[in-house]
Amino acid sequence: MNLDIERPGAPTPPSPANALLMQFTTAYWTSRCLHVVAEFGVADALDNGARSTEALADATGTQPHALYRVLRLLASVGIFELKDGSWHHTEASRLLRSDHPGSLRDYIRMLGLPAFWDAFGDLDHSLRTGEPAFTKSHPEGVFGYLAGHPEESRIFNASMTSKSHGDIAAILPAYDFSQFAVVADIGGGRGHLLRAILKRSPMTLGILFDQPHVIADVVPEKDEKLSLVGGSFFADPIPEANAYLLMNIIHDWPDKECIKILSAIRNAMPQDARVLIIETVVPSTPEPHLSKELDIAMMALPGGMERTQEEYSTLASKCALRLVSAIATISPYSILEMAAA
Repeated sequence: MNLDIERPGAPTPPSPANALLMQFTTAYWTSRCLHVVAEFGVADALDNGARSTEALADATGTQPHALYRVLRLLASVGIFELKDGSWHHTEASRLLRSDHPGSLRDYIRMLGLPAFWDAFGDLDHSLRTGEPAFTKSHPEGVFGYLAGHPEESRIFNASMTSKSHGDIAAILPAYDFSQFAVVADIGGGRGHLLRAILKRSPMTLGILFDQPHVIADVVPEKDEKLSLVGGSFFADPIPEANAYLLMNIIHDWPDKECIKILSAIRNAMPQDARVLIIETVVPSTPEPHLSKELDIAMMALPGGMERTQEEYSTLASKCALRLVSAIATISPYSILEMAAA
């Protein structure tokens, strides 16, 4: 298939602008190769040695020549390496292994799930209607869809844990969580952030609050000061605590739902408690930033958004809260500290 378009007139060399557009209009080809390689477990099959294309294909149930072509593209950007006719790991491809401490395999698999991948193909639906593209094919929305699809839900939950490894390492040294006697992680999934805090703050008690089917797989370790509370932050009482964590929660929702969540927390919290929202904050300057990419994912999938610091301050004021500070971390994430107004 010839993707070049012939135009009349004398040919001109490609300009930097032309190269930029071509790079980004085809970038999803590489992304999709990454999704399918993660799904087939190619990095796991490679182990720590060198293997031929044929051996990898046999181990993963793929067609050798097709696998070679996919790996060749990924290797061109530093994911895997071909040496002397055999495939080897690079630092990036090792992160695709299931057993790597910083594994991103589940996160990549989640973004490649058909329902999630298709939503970005339907992004025009969001542009026309302002509604999440995901709902074009799945009117129940992302969270309703996951509740009815246990395997996809398992991958989603694992992906949130997978992605959080680096984020948590940046968050922990940026804030003194040990000052609080009780910390509640609202919508905390499997509690990866909360449990990391408890390990560093042995005197702190932790409450993990999420939907019952989410926390069902969480088993507190011996002597871990962790309580599990099942419920919905839209319908059930929020437990009392001295600090409330919300990591990657507020960005899932439009303002109306965010106000409900934060107001429920405000009604439950003691006067001197803190609300700690951990999200990327959209900068006012035009440079690339993770928040701007995540913002499109929020538009396409759950229907939420990333916000500026000013928007978070406005949101807080509508819930009898005030933004005390925005604490940067060494990652793209910030800690937005709120107190009672």
